[in-house]
Amino acid sequence: MGLEKKRKTHCKGRGKGEVNVESSFGICDLPNAILQLIITSLPTKEAIRTSILSKRWQHLWKDISKIELEEGKPEERQQFIHFVTRLLVACNCSNLKKFSLSCNVAKDANLVNEWLCGFLNPKIEELSLQFEEIQEPLIFPDQLFTCATLTKFRLDMQHVFKLPSSIHFQCLQTLNLSNIVFPDSSSIQQLFFGCPALEVLTLIDCNWKNVQAVCIYSPLLQRVYIRENEDDILDEDDDDDIDGLNVQIPPECYWDNDNTWEIASGNFTFRLLKMLSNMEKLSMSETSIMILSRTTSLLEQLPLLLFCNLAELALDPVSSIELSYATLLTILRNSPLLQVLKFQGRLSLAKDEANCIFDPLPVCFSTTLKTIEINGITGKKDEFRAIKILLQAASVLDKLCLRCYWFSFDLDDKHIGLKRSKELY
Repeated sequence: MGLEKKRKTHCKGRGKGEVNVESSFGICDLPNAILQLIITSLPTKEAIRTSILSKRWQHLWKDISKIELEEGKPEERQQFIHFVTRLLVACNCSNLKKFSLSCNVAKDANLVNEWLCGFLNPKIEELSLQFEEIQEPLIFPDQLFTCATLTKFRLDMQHVFKLPSSIHFQCLQTLNLSNIVFPDSSSIQQLFFGCPALEVLTLIDCNWKNVQAVCIYSPLLQRVYIRENEDDILDEDDDDDIDGLNVQIPPECYWDNDNTWEIASGNFTFRLLKMLSNMEKLSMSETSIMILSRTTSLLEQLPLLLFCNLAELALDPVSSIELSYATLLTILRNSPLLQVLKFQGRLSLAKDEANCIFDPLPVCFSTTLKTIEINGITGKKDEFRAIKILLQAASVLDKLCLRCYWFSFDLDDKHIGLKRSKELY
């Protein structure tokens, strides 16, 4: 009723020539709580600029629940530092639920530490931190590691991640660590054990050289993604350290070797697959499959890998993958319950391998394999040869999904690409 009265005003008396006058209902008529939600949806600098609209808006931005800070050009560094420092003083950080900071640390570690202590509060829900050029250690506030509301935490920094003695992320569901140097086995073990609600774990190009053994476990863990950098892959003499990585049965795992150090990465990949034998979903890069297929010692051990619960296998090649890769065939034969097979990139099969590739035939092809997806089809003979073999072998198949993209034919001319796609269809 209050809003309706504001929306309509009636003239006193209705004599000749008198009409009803309706006033417009503007954004300024909304209550403060809704205005603060609107302001929060804006980029941080734009949110602050709303303070010039009127006296009522002057302080509304100070209670926003999201702040995103990203350092710009090197020549604007001092301006960025001045802005963040003033923002920390003016803003009511106790209301913050989402905080993001991306900057170079350089010689200002003490200043960045002050920012972390000031902006982070016990009610934070989502936190994203990206630091570069770290010359001195960063000190994260202890209250961060016992935050009961934090659900998403992303940290990207090429430096040692110093951890406190007490870690308990009661509600943390997503943890993303990139380029981190783990300090030692006990502290990183405490971190993983301190995340009882963890569902998604991502470890990208982290340095494990200080870690002798670690167990990654959470009763709710659904997805693990690990990518190893060439510089951080352990060599063959470090077998004990590699064996120390123990991931306890996440249903879904993505593994990608982003390096050319074939023997070391092959050993690491094999051990990881062995530890994840009970997963339900697996995505592998072309590099990982190729490396395992090329290493004779690993090829002899591949039949020992059994994936009794694997229901979905996705192959994510950079360019093209051969259906005849020994690693791929072994995984298919050792996955009796496989239901979905996805080739995220181009698939091919040489003519001389077409007759004997599925000898023996994987059990899943005649019992459980219902869906096959192939992307990046261009109509070449080796592609159709692979598709034909799959169709002949998968006797219980319900769905075959083929996708082609115009840019696969002609990257510079969309019309040519669309024409070729139509012809292929």
